[in-house]
Amino acid sequence: MHEAQASRSSPTRRAQIELRTHCSRTHFDYSCSQSGCERIDMKRFLLAFALGIVAAPPLQARASPPHQTAPAAIDALFARWNQPDSPGCAVSVTQRQELVFKGAYGSAILESRTPNTPVTTFHIASVSKQFAAFAIYLLQSDGKLSIGDDVRKYVPELHDFGHPIRLADLLHHTSGLRDQWSLLALGGRRLEDTITQDDVVQAILAQRELNFPTGSRFAYSNSNYTLLALVVERASGQSFGQFMAKRVFEPLGMANTWIQDDFRLVRAGHAQPYGPSANGFQRRSLPYSSYGATGVQTNVEDMARWAMNLDQPRIGTPAMIDAMLAITRDETGKAIPYASGFEIGRYRGAVTVEHSGTDPGYVADFLMLPEHHLAISLLCNAEGPNPVELARRIADLYLGDVLAAEAKVERRPIVLDAQRLAGFVGTYKEEPGVLFAVSLRGGKLFMQGRDEMTAFGQGDFFLANAPVTFSFPDESTLVIHEPDHDRIARRIALGAVPDLTPARMAEYVGDYYSPELKAIYTVSVRAGRMRLRGPMGQTIIHQQPAALREPDAFYTESLAGALQFRRDRRRKVSELTLSNGRVINLRMVRLRNQLPGLGS
Repeated sequence: MHEAQASRSSPTRRAQIELRTHCSRTHFDYSCSQSGCERIDMKRFLLAFALGIVAAPPLQARASPPHQTAPAAIDALFARWNQPDSPGCAVSVTQRQELVFKGAYGSAILESRTPNTPVTTFHIASVSKQFAAFAIYLLQSDGKLSIGDDVRKYVPELHDFGHPIRLADLLHHTSGLRDQWSLLALGGRRLEDTITQDDVVQAILAQRELNFPTGSRFAYSNSNYTLLALVVERASGQSFGQFMAKRVFEPLGMANTWIQDDFRLVRAGHAQPYGPSANGFQRRSLPYSSYGATGVQTNVEDMARWAMNLDQPRIGTPAMIDAMLAITRDETGKAIPYASGFEIGRYRGAVTVEHSGTDPGYVADFLMLPEHHLAISLLCNAEGPNPVELARRIADLYLGDVLAAEAKVERRPIVLDAQRLAGFVGTYKEEPGVLFAVSLRGGKLFMQGRDEMTAFGQGDFFLANAPVTFSFPDESTLVIHEPDHDRIARRIALGAVPDLTPARMAEYVGDYYSPELKAIYTVSVRAGRMRLRGPMGQTIIHQQPAALREPDAFYTESLAGALQFRRDRRRKVSELTLSNGRVINLRMVRLRNQLPGLGS
């Protein structure tokens, strides 16, 4: 609860239009989290208790005069989560070196109606990444490593991809490494299975190909930060949890923060995870003991201490923080919106430094507006709240009078002649296997044959029913401008690909082995439909509409995403690749002889 209250108060992001013609639902960020509490040495604990260093005193929230109405307004934002029969959230707000608000809403444990409080601890999912990055920069300041080092200097077991992957590539998500959670899921692990750090590391070490050449572009991958935690351990000679405790958490007084490297250990005052159900809420399971990409457990008071250190460092230096927040560029010169453990953006004209997190039963957001020395920590034990949107609404309460007005985008439709429109018609392909068909009908352009594209510039178009715009910078390129990033597709020439027939389906039937997953996937035909079955389950294989077909290319409405079969010199199907956004062209080799019992 906040200070003024005596009682309790509370990579599937989809556009409104389905632009992807295969259903690659990869924007889960289930980079699961846990590194765990260390076993307590009781003698050491009692000595620490006697010296008064076990728990830092609670931070006292002080509402500065211009924002005396903010606490009530924040309470109103969380009113729907402020029920004893609902999970909820906790919030802290700092300005410069002062805690100006702390509050908590809903229940930490529904079964016992235990309320959330500002000292209730939460799993913070990918918000953890900034701590792993901070550890790397501390070790660089110690002279133990350089972010320019090849990661194989510390992890020689990682496959040699023919060119170095620097620690900087891991920090900025430009390594090209496939995402660990997609790999584990494709290998048969469920998101609520027990997963250890070694499970995750082994999935990373098994990779033999990259999604793209290192440094060529940005693509978020949890594998990067798991490797960074391993580098911290090997460069420091300590476990990641020990290093973070000694170098960061204890010096900052973050007494309720730890790395969960053993999910079985019990901590009092920890919020349990919940998700929506038909009758309200149901328990989620998070039996993970993995860290780096995730794994930090903390509360909003400790996050306030962390925020104040980033604003005016006691641990680290201003130069080190500046280096962490520095924007880099890919090999084309395009700015990468991800610094070291933070996304760098803008909100109402102000620079934002932010990271959100999502895992089963938990969501979180950490937002800083450094020019205004404001930071907001928002931790929830429910899957319903939108932490990014809520953090911005809180920022409005404190900075609404100084931030720029939210820009209202007004696009005025213009009319282009038929000859101009005809120049945009064609099929454009974005890796991995996503096709966009632009057609002309009745003097109007349509995306995927159904969504009208309205011109507001000579090569710029918008949709009436989705926050997406399109531009054609040249005759062979289509840029899809989504709210948070751009996607680039190149024009391709398509030949006629006939409908699937039973005879053509039979060409693909067989068992396919992935050396990286150490798993077998089977393509079969049943009731006139091609099906894919493997460790992740079973799904139907679909053919694209005629205007979007490529030879031997299909899609699934599953994690398998887009499928591309490849043929040998004799034109026999010999390989299958899967692409879902965070895993691109994962290769599977067709087995010569179908395995008994796998083909049905």
